[in-house]
Amino acid sequence: MVRIITRLDEVKKEYAELEERALGDFKVGTIIGKLRAIIADEEVEFKANESKSIEIKPITIPANHITFVAAYASNRYGHCIAVGEEIPLPMSFKKKVDHTSFVAILKGQIKKDDLLGVLILLPVEMLK
Repeated sequence: MVRIITRLDEVKKEYAELEERALGDFKVGTIIGKLRAIIADEEVEFKANESKSIEIKPITIPANHITFVAAYASNRYGHCIAVGEEIPLPMSFKKKVDHTSFVAILKGQIKKDDLLGVLILLPVEMLK
């Protein structure tokens, strides 16, 4: 049996130590955004081309922030296309998302603590 050694275990350990899975902040011009890891909180099996809701470790979204799911694939089995919580709230409220919509590309299994994607948070100022 061949074991492929990667830096993934080290990266997972580093992420676990960060508060709320913060991957860091970034700046575009004068706007400071935040990156958050979308981490599975359950095990899920799926077929190729199947979409499922997957429970994730909660991520806090501050009030007056918009979210984007990073387009770069973070998981070999598929992509997160959205995050949410049981009751959708307006942008002016603080939110805590706890599940993601995941579309599988390959047949496989998501395990607890797998990295599923990256959530980008950007502050906005409401004009009306």
